[in-house]
Amino acid sequence: MTQPLEGIRVLDLTTVLSGPFCTMMLADAGADVIKVEPPEGDSARRMGPPFWGRDSCEFIALNRNKRSIVLDLKDKRQHQQFLDLCRTADVVVENYRSGVTDRLGISYDALSAINPRLIMCSISGFGRTGPRSSEPAYDAIMQAFVGMMASTGTPGGEPVRVNTSICDIGAAMYANQAVLLALAAREKTGRGQLVEASMFDSQVAWLLYRAVGYFATGSAPAKKMGSAAPHVVPYQAYPTADGHIIAGALNDKLYRRMAEAMEVNGLVDDPRFATNADRVANREALNDILFPRFQEQTSAHWVEHLTKMGVPNSKINSVEDVLNDPQTEARGMIASVEHARLGTLRFPASPIRMSDTPATVRLAPPELGEHQDVVLAEIAPTAI
Repeated sequence: MTQPLEGIRVLDLTTVLSGPFCTMMLADAGADVIKVEPPEGDSARRMGPPFWGRDSCEFIALNRNKRSIVLDLKDKRQHQQFLDLCRTADVVVENYRSGVTDRLGISYDALSAINPRLIMCSISGFGRTGPRSSEPAYDAIMQAFVGMMASTGTPGGEPVRVNTSICDIGAAMYANQAVLLALAAREKTGRGQLVEASMFDSQVAWLLYRAVGYFATGSAPAKKMGSAAPHVVPYQAYPTADGHIIAGALNDKLYRRMAEAMEVNGLVDDPRFATNADRVANREALNDILFPRFQEQTSAHWVEHLTKMGVPNSKINSVEDVLNDPQTEARGMIASVEHARLGTLRFPASPIRMSDTPATVRLAPPELGEHQDVVLAEIAPTAI
């Protein structure tokens, strides 16, 4: 079966998370992704626990469908081998610190001079320009910098990071999109280009309505509200007799359904809660009714009851819960591949659905330098 990016060669110079996530998405779509690792390998290979055998689970999660070679770009001969590879490539993806590609002689200007059709994607923390362009950035650092941690957590509590690498993943998604757009542009122009994505830019873009609210009012409160939303009520987690559920009524019709499901006299027609604006203004009064009512029944009771009424809700699942949920299986969201040393590996599948050219998992995450001879033989018989 032909895949969308079949015939596209990507040289992956990236390490850890954002870059490898981007190139994995390209690989899932059929690109031939060659992971060009330094002699010590991608540092994510050792980033744990947890480990699967001797391999970091982070590395396993991000490097399927890739081939690995080892090149020391500071070595003259191996640097030339990389340039030879660039002549055969469509895309180079890198997430070095600012200035490293220039020092290594692999900047976009240098590479495009030998292959004008080459697309180079640069992924960074703060971007290639600006006063912070040379600063290092990890996910938690960026969550703090872009204002996310200031409003995440419970009232009066410590700053809390979102418990997944959302800034890294956001940058990876935009980098993937940038590469695809550059490939589409190349079909029209015949030339490659330099594209970039950064953790900072992606998170500023994700401020969306919070940013527009600030521009409209001159204020963007950083109030910690736990699971609640500042602009919609009711929409948060509620304690039950045996745990918690989350439920939301994002419009007045859904609120009336939720109020009926609660079976509290007068709640449906209470003028304090007639519109969402009223409910936001009277949040505490409404929660004084909802909280004790939810605690009278189990989570399972409320999930069943609210679902019957068409009110969006969920119990608070663990990671184990969702990975074993029938919906996950029905959607085919667990992929597997055989690894020569580790046996069957399982990980989340690609979320992109295409009826004719779906993403696939073809190769296990590679051993360091596993494809050295094969890849170098593809560029020149004497390159090995």
